[in-house]
Amino acid sequence: MSVKHLVSALILLSMTHASYALFCPTNFSIIQEGDSIDKVTSLCGKPDSQETKEVKTEGPQEWSYFIPQTVGTITSNPATGTMKTQIAFDANSKVVNINVNGIGVGSTTICNGANVSLGDTQESVKRACGDPVFVNKQQETSNTTNQLPATKVTTFTYSNTTPQVKLTFENGKLVKSQ
Repeated sequence: MSVKHLVSALILLSMTHASYALFCPTNFSIIQEGDSIDKVTSLCGKPDSQETKEVKTEGPQEWSYFIPQTVGTITSNPATGTMKTQIAFDANSKVVNINVNGIGVGSTTICNGANVSLGDTQESVKRACGDPVFVNKQQETSNTTNQLPATKVTTFTYSNTTPQVKLTFENGKLVKSQ
């Protein structure tokens, strides 16, 4: 690491707003949630791959899962059962509540060890937990002006870095780095 980079890092660490900043996967340029696709591209360079898709916003929902569990018993034969897990999404398809066996949690790894946290998308929950057993949706009104618009999701992948980095944009604004 050069002296220039070391000094830059020390200065950034002393600044309070830098705690929410991210470094570009290709260099030491600073990007932040809310930055535009154009700004991130100009600071970080062109991604190795880019994917854009329209994600239909379906409004608030609650998904229910019954996760298989093995429990010990007094006899030597273990018993199996399920643990009810409910995940609630807001109108923007983001996790706003996770309820595992009646207890609210901020995150869980109950779905095959994959992490599910507040703020995750329906897509990431589906990757972790699969399709829900039950889906409870808010009733649509007959008034079509209440329909929510689709969200344009763009994912930049920088695969020539270690580790590979994915930047996710919603409607042209940076929302997540993985």
